Formats: sequence, structure tokens, C-alpha cells
Amino acid sequence: MARTSPASDTGRRGEAAAAEFLEDLGFRIVAQNLRTRHGEVDLLARRRRLYVAVEVKTRAWDPAPEQAVSAAQLDRLQRTLVALAPHLQPQPRQLRVDVVAVRWTKDAPPEVRHFPGQEQPAMG
Repeated sequence: MARTSPASDTGRRGEAAAAEFLEDLGFRIVAQNLRTRHGEVDLLARRRRLYVAVEVKTRAWDPAPEQAVSAAQLDRLQRTLVALAPHLQPQPRQLRVDVVAVRWTKDAPPEVRHFPGQEQPAMG
């Protein structure tokens, strides 16, 4: 049986908390941990014809997990989303890259913060 590390368990729990948060905002989670030749998308969410690639950063010890997301990661996510767009159904009208920061504290529900990116028209 494969063992999971505490970090990967925390990451999975963070992604689940982020997915629930986004669903509460009216998004539908289309995919989780989507691996493509361009990169990996933690969560791919959709609301109507807006598709959002979401980078989830989860930490127990860091008060600002979102600061661990680099500009290079966001650029890679943007390129990945643009490459995926022609294959998505329904066809997207808008694309966006968001960051969701999840902070776990002992004996408390997770703190979830959402940082929406700027929408751009889907090319196609």
C-alpha cells in the first residue's frame, strides 16, 4: 500500500476545501489535478462559459500561502488554459487564472481566500 506524506495529504485537503469554496460561489469543478503537456492545473472550474484554471496553495504554517505562487507558475497556467480552451465543452467565452489560498490552523476550519485573476476572451 502506498503511503502519502503529510504534505500531500494537506494539499489534497486544501484542494477539496478550495473546490467546495468555488462551488459555493457558483462554479462547477470540471477537473482536478489535470495534467497536460503544458502543465498541471490543480482545479479547472467553470461558471457558464467562463473557465478558470485554479492554483491552490495550502499551508498550515504560513499566514499567506498565496505568496508562494510565482509569476512563472501563473504564466504556465495561462498557457495551459489557452491550450485547453479549444477542447472544452461548452466552448469558453472567457478564461481566467485564479489562486485560492487555504490555511489550516489547529482545531479550526480552514481559512480560504480567493484571488481572482483578470478575465480574457477565449481565442478560437
